[in-house]
Amino acid sequence: MTKIQNKKERLSGEERRAQIINTALDIFAEKGFNGTRTREIAQRAEISETLIFQHFKNKQELYLAIFKEFVSHHPAIPELEQKTKKKDDIGVFKEVALHIVKYSRQDPRIIRLSLFSALEGLHLRDSKEAPPTLSEFLGKYIQQRIEDGDFKKVNSQITARLFIEAILMYLLDQKVAITGPAIPFTEKKAVETLVTIFLSGLKKA
Repeated sequence: MTKIQNKKERLSGEERRAQIINTALDIFAEKGFNGTRTREIAQRAEISETLIFQHFKNKQELYLAIFKEFVSHHPAIPELEQKTKKKDDIGVFKEVALHIVKYSRQDPRIIRLSLFSALEGLHLRDSKEAPPTLSEFLGKYIQQRIEDGDFKKVNSQITARLFIEAILMYLLDQKVAITGPAIPFTEKKAVETLVTIFLSGLKKA
């Protein structure tokens, strides 16, 4: 038996679970949920397919675990709470946008996974186990500011989703130039511009 095989056998249950999640994220980001097979995940992780099902009931549960893992490792909400208490509208929207930009740069697989999820019609929020999302947090903040009388009366959840979708679309456009050749500006400038335009439409005169 080789040293590599010995090392694999010594992985704890938690380490093995993390290995499966990381490998699965690679393949889900390449092929989407429907195009990925658990056998392929097992082959790339160099483990048996049976071992995957010892940690996850099915492919759906593994997919949800990836979503939960990403959110738990990149908690933006605690960073936002101080700004929401101060009703710092610009600060809240900037923080949300910069958080998405920052972590999508650190792990581009997440953007690809999000796009596949949208194309395949996967609704992770249908699960009671799914963690709260940035759009839900932002939607509650927008609703509160509407009730304060500072924002126009709009659908808060739709507004929050449109804002986050605009950030995701910007990140996608930077990669594939959907709207034309790249314009030389910083991500900070792009975020500031979007936040300014968005809040101008939300705030009452």
